[in-house]
Amino acid sequence: MNVTETVKSSRGLDPKIEAVFRDLLGRIPFLQVKSFRAINEVYGNQPDALVEVEARGKPWVLVVECKRQGHPQHVRHGLLQLQRFLEPTRGRPCYGVLVAPFISKLSADLCAEAGVGYVDLAGNARLAFDQVFIETRVADNPFREKRETRSLFGPRATRVLRVLLQGPLHPWKVAELAESARVSVGWASAVRRELLAREWGVEEPGGLRVKKPHAILDAWVKADDWRKRTTTEEYSLLLPSDPVHLAEKLQDTLKGDRPAFTQWFAAWLRHPHATVPVVTAYVRKLPEETVITEAFLARQVSSGGRLRLVLPKDEGVFSPAQKARGFDLVSDVQIYLDLLPAGLRGDEQAAELRKWPDFAGGWA
Repeated sequence: MNVTETVKSSRGLDPKIEAVFRDLLGRIPFLQVKSFRAINEVYGNQPDALVEVEARGKPWVLVVECKRQGHPQHVRHGLLQLQRFLEPTRGRPCYGVLVAPFISKLSADLCAEAGVGYVDLAGNARLAFDQVFIETRVADNPFREKRETRSLFGPRATRVLRVLLQGPLHPWKVAELAESARVSVGWASAVRRELLAREWGVEEPGGLRVKKPHAILDAWVKADDWRKRTTTEEYSLLLPSDPVHLAEKLQDTLKGDRPAFTQWFAAWLRHPHATVPVVTAYVRKLPEETVITEAFLARQVSSGGRLRLVLPKDEGVFSPAQKARGFDLVSDVQIYLDLLPAGLRGDEQAAELRKWPDFAGGWA
């Protein structure tokens, strides 16, 4: 049974959740747990469990609702359910508690605003009723599922994200989004569901529009792995050459297979900040070594070269594309992702590019 199935099953509440509750409540000297009763709900008409406690002689009932995911969209639904369960108990000592594998800070704030407690398996909790107050917070989600991360930041899904993050941000119909990203309607729909669940996107009359582009990009950075998604060849040049001349010569050398520039050179063309230590370009196939060594009087090296040719594992990096001074570039989002792990102060250039108001066409 995976993490998202742990909190709730056909057999009732999982023993791990009961153990978490007992541990939390056991920290309060004046609180006694009287009973812990899981409920086999029918059609969602009842909460998942009732916990009877006594605080300084006063009986309380904790009304527990479990969710298999703790994304804001699921939490909002759980809060509405708890509100419905608690409405008939108005005036009596009852307190709602939401349970999920992991409750993010945003989801935790939603619970606090609704006057509802929360508990998760990662160690996050907030219970505030009578004279009881418990609040704990961990730094990160140790239960983050790899499958879920892959689904949103895998090759096909990121094709959709590149399109959605190209400003000015506007609504997209699923069919239109799938066509622009060159993926199936199913993939576009899956990304749409994930963004709505995290409340990073919003559904408007015209379709899905990205609501929190910076949150998406920050999460993408954490999931991205340059080494796994690329094959790179580097060349050390025997003769000095300025970046523009080097890029022009690369275009001429590769002829019909026009490269798409990224990292420092592309960022410099878009929003100059510092000198260009390396010219990096994506190619659809790596040329024979002699083609480059003879054209540039260069030699292939394992690192430290001034020319990098990059073969992507997925051609989604080429779209959406842009042009600057006659050169083909990948999108600003892709330039940013590529710069962060590049070294040679690439992270500084990335930060400057992202702060630029026209980054990715503008997200305002």
